[in-house]
Amino acid sequence: MENWGQPGNPDNRQNLHIDTRQLRIFLEVLAHGSVTRAAEALQLSQPAVSQVLRQLRDLSGDVLLVRSGSKLVPTPRAEAMLAPLTQSLEAIEAAFRPDEVFEPSRTDIVFRIASADCMEAFFLPRLIARIRHSAPRARILLRSIVADFDYAAALERGDLDVVIANWPGPPGNLRTRRLMTDRMVCIFGVEHPFSMRRTITLNDYMDQAHVAPLPVSSIRPGPVDGRLAELGLYRNIQVVVPEFNIVPYVLMSSDLVFTSSESFARHYRAILPIRSLPAPPEFDQMQFYLLWHERAQTAPANRWLRSEMTAVAQELSHNSA
Repeated sequence: MENWGQPGNPDNRQNLHIDTRQLRIFLEVLAHGSVTRAAEALQLSQPAVSQVLRQLRDLSGDVLLVRSGSKLVPTPRAEAMLAPLTQSLEAIEAAFRPDEVFEPSRTDIVFRIASADCMEAFFLPRLIARIRHSAPRARILLRSIVADFDYAAALERGDLDVVIANWPGPPGNLRTRRLMTDRMVCIFGVEHPFSMRRTITLNDYMDQAHVAPLPVSSIRPGPVDGRLAELGLYRNIQVVVPEFNIVPYVLMSSDLVFTSSESFARHYRAILPIRSLPAPPEFDQMQFYLLWHERAQTAPANRWLRSEMTAVAQELSHNSA
């Protein structure tokens, strides 16, 4: 019969490590007041349960359980251990429990989104409206992708949830999904000579003075200059602006040409006296990518956010068709 009157051996403590299995067995014995009944409930052998109790006595330096009639009752030390051990076990189980279903209508999460600023006029307002409709208590933190901002590191740290990019070759260490495809267009003021044309050739394009935004990367060209570099060409950029949404106002009273996406042009054509034509056929279509880190791949809130962004992109693509 197990001797419950002897305290544990303190000399053995340095060689012992407690685990969740031991906690479960100890708490089960406390609940039943019996090694036999605890073993039956856990579908273990009685010697296995007794061995765990010996280990815990050695670890704690206390006998933990003593006989009182036909039952085992906890010592004061064991009673003091009950609440913190139960809470610890519950916390461990919660940490490994599968994520609950994300409920947008109840969340107050902060969505952190960085975007190429060409998306600010036509994409992000639609996304904000969609999020506000489904998740009215959520907060949205937007930031632009400025020159040399390490968005990949921000995604890894959790400072950002997703990034919308339109530059070629997004980093391979991030999760990537093609968000949408849009044709490239040339945008210009109503007084520009291109207003009298129906098409623009590459030679015509190269003869113009251009306005361009500050590059996102000092070493990697954007989609326009990247494509021209592939063709061995460099356009005459006369004006560089800090962000996209200044450009349409510059075009209204200048001879400059701006190259961007059809969605961007369509937005500003509706509110400003500017025009656009398809870019020369040598240009590829503009690709927009959704980027996120592997750490957020299965997070319910991030999955929901990505699905909402995809829905906005599909709506825009339908409007462009």
